[in-house]
Amino acid sequence: MRILALRPNGFVLPSIHTSLVKAFQSLEVEVLDLPVPNFSDHFRSFVENAQRGYQAVFTLDLGADRTFMLNIKDLQASLRIPWIIWFVDDPEGYGFSEICEPDWTLPFCWDQEIVQEKYSWSGMPMAYLPLATDPLVFFPAKTHSGFLYSGGVFVGSTAHPNEILHRVARTTPEFWEDVEAIWEAYRQDFRQSLHSLSWMRLVRKTSQPRNLIQADPLCRLWVQACVYEVGIRKRREVVSGVLGCAGSVYGDERWRDFVDKDLYRGWVAYGDELRKIYSESTFILDVRQPQARTGLTQRIFDASACGGAVLTEWSPELEVLFDPENELLSFHNLDEAIEMRERYLRDPRGAQKRGEKAMQRVLAHHTYRNRAARILQALQEFRG
Repeated sequence: MRILALRPNGFVLPSIHTSLVKAFQSLEVEVLDLPVPNFSDHFRSFVENAQRGYQAVFTLDLGADRTFMLNIKDLQASLRIPWIIWFVDDPEGYGFSEICEPDWTLPFCWDQEIVQEKYSWSGMPMAYLPLATDPLVFFPAKTHSGFLYSGGVFVGSTAHPNEILHRVARTTPEFWEDVEAIWEAYRQDFRQSLHSLSWMRLVRKTSQPRNLIQADPLCRLWVQACVYEVGIRKRREVVSGVLGCAGSVYGDERWRDFVDKDLYRGWVAYGDELRKIYSESTFILDVRQPQARTGLTQRIFDASACGGAVLTEWSPELEVLFDPENELLSFHNLDEAIEMRERYLRDPRGAQKRGEKAMQRVLAHHTYRNRAARILQALQEFRG
């Protein structure tokens, strides 16, 4: 098997890509690793390379490059080989069903609820493929008898920038009142569908049935903007509420506006530095970004691979991919998150045991080599 892998843009995506390339190679796949093409000359070079006997193209999130996305259907029609596209973000934001060629697309998505969405898509149904970790990058690296981060740690951004949704928030009358109302309902139990709560709010505002307004692109954009802003608020309030003044936060500088001044530790690079932080923390807090419905984050798998005890927002996918009773702790709202934090802090040895069990699970079932094997199996079936 020969695969042409397109290296995406971004902060974490290139690292995931590199891990998957190595995983494919460990499974005896010949991989040509190239940057995502985004100029006409690059497109010609890409096609020439692909026509040298490669049997598939692989890309994450369509390369996270707008120019490439606008040309992908023509490239697929030209090459006429399968394109493995793994979304680790919401496919709707990429216009997946409009810009990809159904006959040559083998799609995957990290979020099970998104997979179950009804797309106007005539190609191969999108398959569920959760994130994973690379045990060559994330492994136990504890160097102290105690913990450097005894009050717990969170590593992540305040939000992923989205200018379109920001513009909706700035220009829509009563938008922030609606966001506040949705948040007050959602904060009671994070198991609720934030998308459903937003649609319910819009149904009441418009006095129109959901099945009628759901087809309106402006209504869909309004819902996306509400989900985005409420999701951002959830992350900020949970991180500041759980870690209080005793934990540590790494990420963008906007955290200075939302957490205790002594909590923010700056930015950290994905990889070696992050491994050390996860290994030296009593527990690692996890809160999903708004683009995730039920999909588990990269953070859960990486922290577990380091033997770290994870405190995460509950998801039905936890019940499928982990043993929540023995391998981690989860919460449904901020009060439960604070209660679970206290359980970890009162019993650090118990927290360590959970981390060790989660590590065993991740190494056995949730590495990128496991995911690469699943992709290759699906590719063989796709090719017949």
